Amino acid sequence: MVNTNALTAKDWYDRGNEIKRAGNFAGALDAFKRSIKLNPEAAAPWIGLAKLLDANSQFEEARQCFLLAVSAEPNHLMSRQMLATSHQKLGYVIEAEREYYNAIKLEPNSYISYLGLGQLFEDIGKPEQSADAYRQAMKCAPNKQDALASLLELSKFVDIAKEIVQAESILAKLKNREKALVGYGLGKAYEQQKNYDAAFEAYNVANIARREDSGTFNREAFDSRIEGMMQLFSTEFFKARQGWGNSSKRPIFIVGLPRSGTSLTEQILASHPQCFGAGELNVLTDLATGTPDRLGNAKISWPETASYLSKQQIDELAEDYLDGSGKRSPDTARKVVDKQPLNFWHLGLIAMAFPNARIIHCTRDIRDCGLSIFTQNFNETQSWSTDLEDIAYYWRGYKRLMQHFKQISGLEILDVNYEYTVSDIEKQGRSLLDFVGLSWDEDVLNFHKSERAVQTPSRWQVRQPLYQSSKARWRNYQCYLSPLIKAAQTE
Repeated sequence: MVNTNALTAKDWYDRGNEIKRAGNFAGALDAFKRSIKLNPEAAAPWIGLAKLLDANSQFEEARQCFLLAVSAEPNHLMSRQMLATSHQKLGYVIEAEREYYNAIKLEPNSYISYLGLGQLFEDIGKPEQSADAYRQAMKCAPNKQDALASLLELSKFVDIAKEIVQAESILAKLKNREKALVGYGLGKAYEQQKNYDAAFEAYNVANIARREDSGTFNREAFDSRIEGMMQLFSTEFFKARQGWGNSSKRPIFIVGLPRSGTSLTEQILASHPQCFGAGELNVLTDLATGTPDRLGNAKISWPETASYLSKQQIDELAEDYLDGSGKRSPDTARKVVDKQPLNFWHLGLIAMAFPNARIIHCTRDIRDCGLSIFTQNFNETQSWSTDLEDIAYYWRGYKRLMQHFKQISGLEILDVNYEYTVSDIEKQGRSLLDFVGLSWDEDVLNFHKSERAVQTPSRWQVRQPLYQSSKARWRNYQCYLSPLIKAAQTE
């Protein structure tokens, strides 16, 4: 048996990493804290603690630990880089830029620092500075392709003719991860040139590479998940829990398929002085998946746990959500917008915890929405997004689930159609504000002038006045989109 009293700060740090790899969050947390107590002047245990908190979606707590890591060792490069990323994630733009430059001063040839700086400039709508940073990153590490892929996606704003040739010359030789990144980037560059056949081929190469790595979409598991939710969250289920939950009207949830206009809708709302756009939060997902721990029963998982949660536990969960979602919101914000599109999976939990919440359901022509999904590099959990047939299948299932919750949850749900929004922003803006209980404000018409950071693939679209080219984009690829065209015919 180990005599823990004899362990050094480094011993506790190493122990924390071992325990973390074993999946014991609480144990790793304790080990890193013990290491810090013995030697608070070392950056490594602060970083270990911060990364642990970040993985647990405790982003502000993680940021504070990164700050302490930098304070402990000001010349520690990783501390500076991770602090910059943490600032960026939470919207502290000025602080993030400063820390990236501090990291570059420490190591002028740091690929990671320049890559992060380029992404930051994208978030705040500065394409020229972003391109400069990406090109510097490429000089630092010519064999890494993340910066090249990101630069290709700036083709609407900067001249990237040289980089297109470079990407074409290496695409076939790349491993799947980088092949996907560069393929999506090339697709967007070709599309900007109106070379739609070449663009679709590049997108297809990217999706094949992603599918080889992440696997194919499991339709049977998807159907089972939907059926299970529809059976569990019934009229009787909600009747038995009438009067439960937090009465707050502050939360607004924007849901729908990705690329359905959720970023645009959030940007419109967030332009109102009394509304704060929190971005795509994972707080609700984390709370849902954490319900077994709340119950002290690891044998069942969400959504089965919903049946066992008590009124008090739902109240506590609601408070945890309000704490997690509203940390960065100003006191003047009467409303906080969570625009995680896939929260449509959690409408049952929302109905339990926030019966007075407003749900904005974004819809879009499946031909355009599906195409836009196909041309984006989503994370590996979204295996359905790499194949047009699977996108159409997922869309049908999602529609069934949305219709179910509309009928039985008791939630106030407003459908907001992307095409209608683009056609008449003022009419849709007034409808949105009325629905969420805010008075009209002209600022919502100037949403594209907002200086808030946007960290989604729609970052460039929401910084421009509404444009009609995003409507019927699918026609440029009509000969390739049979699954989506068939799906549209069933609406």
